[in-house]
Amino acid sequence: MTKTDIVELLTRESGLKKKEVQYIIDNFIEKVKDSLYRDERVEIRGFGSFYPLEKKARMVFSPIADKKVDVPAKKTIAFRASKSVETQMTIKGA
Repeated sequence: MTKTDIVELLTRESGLKKKEVQYIIDNFIEKVKDSLYRDERVEIRGFGSFYPLEKKARMVFSPIADKKVDVPAKKTIAFRASKSVETQMTIKGA
């Protein structure tokens, strides 16, 4: 499902205009991104949490170069599903 699919679905179900739904979703995404850029955790109860994660520098073996290569430290984003979402996924067999 894409962002466009979500906008279409919410437009049909809410009775709001497409531009209104698009505005809400775009602003929601911006607020989540802003919080993550400030190293804040974003928790959506009943769904899960997004949080910044720092990965340490490490050495990996590159089969192409046939030698060990340094991978620098970097910041990334992680997601952890809530227990209710994990339970639903297990029940549905996904």
